Amino acid sequence: MPDDTQRIVDLVTKLWNTGKAEFAEQLYGKSAHRLDPNQPEPIQGSQGILSYVTEIRTAFPDFELQVKQTVTQDNQLVAEWVCTGTQNGEFQGIAPTGRRVQVSGIAINRIENGQIAEERIYFDRLGLLEQLGVAVGTQSQTKTAAG
Repeated sequence: MPDDTQRIVDLVTKLWNTGKAEFAEQLYGKSAHRLDPNQPEPIQGSQGILSYVTEIRTAFPDFELQVKQTVTQDNQLVAEWVCTGTQNGEFQGIAPTGRRVQVSGIAINRIENGQIAEERIYFDRLGLLEQLGVAVGTQSQTKTAAG
C-alpha cells in the first residue's frame, strides 16, 4: 500500500483540479462509493464520483485541492486536505455569490487493487456556508455579539 500512496494522492489531486474523466476511472472502481455526512446517499462508482466533481467544479471553476499530509496503514489511506475556490456557479441550490472560500477536511480511503474502494469525507460544511454568506454559525454570532 505505501507504494500506491503517492500515485493515489496524485490522481486525487489531478481529478479535483482538472475534472478529467480519465483520472476518475484510474482512481475509483465501478463499485467504489463515496460517503459524506453532508450527502443524503453515498455516491456510487467512478462515474458518480466524476459527476460530483463536475458539479463542484462548475460551481467553483477555480477549485483547487491540496493534500497537506497522508497516513497509511494496511489498506487505509487518510489524507488531510484543503481546497479553495470562488463560487461563480450554482452550488446545491445556492446562487453564485462570487465569494472565495477555503475548506479543510479529511478523507479516509480504503484501497483495493490500487484503487479507492471506499472514501469517507469529513469537512466543516457550516464553515463553508458561512463563507458563502448563507449561514451564520456560533463563531459569527460570538464575534457579532462581542462587537
